[in-house]
Amino acid sequence: MSAVVRRATFHWAGIAVALLITVLVGCGSPTSGQVKASPSVSVHTFAGGCAGTVLTDAEPPVWAQSGFRSTGAPWPVPWAFGTHNTAVAFVFSKVLVAGSGPRVDGTYNKVRFVANADYPNGYMNVAIEARPLGESQPILTFTNAGSVGDFPKAGCLSFRMSWSAHGQAQVSTINLEVLPADTVP
Repeated sequence: MSAVVRRATFHWAGIAVALLITVLVGCGSPTSGQVKASPSVSVHTFAGGCAGTVLTDAEPPVWAQSGFRSTGAPWPVPWAFGTHNTAVAFVFSKVLVAGSGPRVDGTYNKVRFVANADYPNGYMNVAIEARPLGESQPILTFTNAGSVGDFPKAGCLSFRMSWSAHGQAQVSTINLEVLPADTVP
């Protein structure tokens, strides 16, 4: 083969490889042309968490959404992840105040705890202990993680949730700030 023919063959082979790479990179997978960017949504954080817990209006995980008629963000109820992202607390009253019964403004505290568990709704058979951060004795205990409304003490309360999932014991902690009694929310 002559040098001219080898150069021409090499030249056309190089162009073919470059064209093939351009087509593969430019086209990507067959569905890449159908992917559209989702609209950006503002996600906010709120006061009410403490000791590393952050309340947000981002969309919570699907397993925690049972009972809600909402999707996307902003989420209508501020919520926070527990440790290991295996539990959430929905804080309906936005600000928690110590005491029992209605608060100074006539409203009530309301928090719903949900665990990522084997059973529907994630809030059955969950034991919860609330204690002031750094203290060993609980000041409030309840089960079934429905709503809790009365807090005997102000400060950063650590809610320790325990349940069984996939045959194993699970624990998650969520820290929420409770304002002093007689505080107007």
